[in-house]
Amino acid sequence: MSRRKKAVEINLKDISSDPETYELWDGKHYIGTIKKDADRYLSFVESNDTPFKSVKFDDAINELLMQYNLHNH
Repeated sequence: MSRRKKAVEINLKDISSDPETYELWDGKHYIGTIKKDADRYLSFVESNDTPFKSVKFDDAINELLMQYNLHNH
């Protein structure tokens, strides 16, 4: 028998405007941080100091969600 998929609420919090910095949260759990660096976005997963680089903001969010799902589920 398969488990039912449950909806997950993801929150994006604006931390700073200079440089643009955002935090991604899954309810009460911290997922990671996204920072604007010139023309790219750097995604930092909570357990890693090496950022993932993305050109688009949406791609940076998707990268954090993929890493979160890979390591926590």
